Amino acid sequence: MSTFRSKFAAWTAVAALGAASLFAAQTSAAGPSAGHHRHGRMGAFLSSYLNLTPAQQAQQKTIFQNARQSAMPIHQQLKQTRQSLRAAIQANSTAQIQQLAQTEGSQIGQLAAIRSTAMAQAYQILTPDQQQQMAKLQQARQARRAARQNPAGAPPAGAVN
Repeated sequence: MSTFRSKFAAWTAVAALGAASLFAAQTSAAGPSAGHHRHGRMGAFLSSYLNLTPAQQAQQKTIFQNARQSAMPIHQQLKQTRQSLRAAIQANSTAQIQQLAQTEGSQIGQLAAIRSTAMAQAYQILTPDQQQQMAKLQQARQARRAARQNPAGAPPAGAVN
């Protein structure tokens, strides 16, 4: 069971590290939020779990800092788009809702591309053994997701009783 918990915690760290480029861009005028510290701890856990060298850690830090910087202006645009979308909803402006929804989708896609590119770059600096460890973490995550979607004893979705 402890192996499962380790894998669960490690994959959570992988997901958080990948999402860091998106979510770490969420800065407020008051300063960094508590979530920024959480991503750092998870990144540290992943570094430890994969036994990253100091050079790999430095490379990954640079990769995700660059991704964060690239994502910041898009995130700010997305924030403004969402505010405008809320106003359009309240005004019942169907045409504006359609246009803003498309804009929002495009911005979300840009953020996903930045995050995915950073993850791909980070993956490339891993050794084959580390890549294998990462693959195991991903498989464990997929298994957990499948278990949540189909709890033991429940018929598969779409099954006829």
